[in-house]
Amino acid sequence: MNFLFKILKALNSNQRPGEIAAAASFAFLLALIPGGNLLWIFLFGLTFFLKVNLAVQMGLLILLKTAAPLADPVLHSLGYFVLTLPFLQGFFTTLQNAPLLPFAKLNNTLVTGGLVAGILLWAPLFFLFSSLVRRYREGFLRAIRNTKVYKALLKLPLITKLQKISRAVSGLPGRIR
Repeated sequence: MNFLFKILKALNSNQRPGEIAAAASFAFLLALIPGGNLLWIFLFGLTFFLKVNLAVQMGLLILLKTAAPLADPVLHSLGYFVLTLPFLQGFFTTLQNAPLLPFAKLNNTLVTGGLVAGILLWAPLFFLFSSLVRRYREGFLRAIRNTKVYKALLKLPLITKLQKISRAVSGLPGRIR
């Protein structure tokens, strides 16, 4: 429940849309790359040092990871194409012979295909998610807050208790507006 509160809080707060969009883009990238290799672990660890919303990233990562196997045939073809490019043969051979880099499993077509697809889609997804967050805040959220149903829900005892718990957990003063 607290996890869901954090996602909703990020969407409804003054947090920069870029932080939420970056989290969503990284979740998409990580979902495309099969787990259990050094590359995935490195990219996942990297997100803890960047300014991204981790609740949004983890929530989307869980959802996208379950749907990622549907993209495997496309990722396999893309990875095979990249791995068999003649001018990259020396590069991939060097990576495979370097210390620790074989654990990144870049010789796997799904890993390479997922990495390439994730890198190519990262920027467009960032701008898409950033735009969606802005539209949500400017239009949808504002429209919901002005409805009688929303205002009536805020007066329910359960909702006021949840607001108090949320404020206590997050340390933020004031009501949810």
